[in-house]
Amino acid sequence: MGDALRDRGHHLRAASNGHDALEMLRQDCPDIVISDLEMPEMGGIELMTKAHELAPNLAVVILSAVGDAASSSLAFQHGANGYLQKPCRVEALIEGVRRLQDSTRRSTVHEVRSLI
Repeated sequence: MGDALRDRGHHLRAASNGHDALEMLRQDCPDIVISDLEMPEMGGIELMTKAHELAPNLAVVILSAVGDAASSSLAFQHGANGYLQKPCRVEALIEGVRRLQDSTRRSTVHEVRSLI
């Protein structure tokens, strides 16, 4: 997925867990965060909540292997702009990022993923 986004001109940075991602956000806040729901040390919902404390308008897309309605509902209740079930189609992620960019007119994407 990262290669497909890079091929479309997006700048990506990756963190191995939520704590590292939060530190990256403190140093250089991106336009869009793509995060796993389940990660070591800090999950995607907690990361999103803390990220929104730093940047209330930050766009966040949650990726999850869990496809139940409760997980997606929880993500949206906490401010997610999108939720995709893994494995997701690369085209779906690219389209979601494009729509977010169109609505925010920004071009940097940071990817946070678990290294499990």
